[in-house]
Amino acid sequence: MKRVLGATLAAVVLAVTSGCVVASPDADTYEDAAASSLRTAASEVATVQMLLDLLDRDRVTTSAVVAQLRYSEKSLAKAAQGLTGLNPPPAEDGISTRAGDLFDRAETLIENARIAVHRSDTARYTHIARSLSALGKDLQTLEGKVS
Repeated sequence: MKRVLGATLAAVVLAVTSGCVVASPDADTYEDAAASSLRTAASEVATVQMLLDLLDRDRVTTSAVVAQLRYSEKSLAKAAQGLTGLNPPPAEDGISTRAGDLFDRAETLIENARIAVHRSDTARYTHIARSLSALGKDLQTLEGKVS
């Protein structure tokens, strides 16, 4: 009996301390996760936009931008996984679909930025930065709806 109780207690402590979120959260928990993921994505998109602007004006080194682009890609992927790894409540399917589309666009644009920077394709910086700006607004709008 003590072993079963001890094992159960250990499992509960492990689950609580690991910060687990249930795979099928209620609507409030899902919306909190969506807001957090969207906020992170918007931040990374704004960071990359700013870096492209600075790089285009020779205000930052390429090596610094490349390092940050890699970090932004990883952070965005983590944020997206934090939401897409959950099963949305049926009422949240629209948010799930919209957020997934925005994450996909963000990943593509940041990847395009990384490739353009590696190739020193300065002609693309402004276009990508404008697209990131528009995407950032879309991310913030959706985040405001779920907050």
